[in-house]
Amino acid sequence: MAQIIGYLTETDRVHFQAYAQSLGLDASALANLLIGRELTLARLSGLAVRFDQETPVAGRTKVTAHLPVAEIKQAFAALAAQAGMKPTRAAAVLFRAELEERWLEASVAVNQIDSV
Repeated sequence: MAQIIGYLTETDRVHFQAYAQSLGLDASALANLLIGRELTLARLSGLAVRFDQETPVAGRTKVTAHLPVAEIKQAFAALAAQAGMKPTRAAAVLFRAELEERWLEASVAVNQIDSV
């Protein structure tokens, strides 16, 4: 199984896990969704302007996306390279962006309203 790791501060990792749990997911499942979304939308360069930050090695923890196929990892690595980043940094940008944007939470809320 392929993996993509993003390094966050401990505080951001805790918030990411709590956010995932509030949606009935674990952190890896949320990370997979965000990576899949990015492969479709290719917003990474724009997101990096707002959400790219150095996380000191001593103060970082990891969030791991467990991918079903290696091709997803390869496609994400290519997309990250186009944005001038390594996959780990690109993943962290996506994870931090979602903590602010809350795209998945909004999508679930819209679909709940539409299905009533």
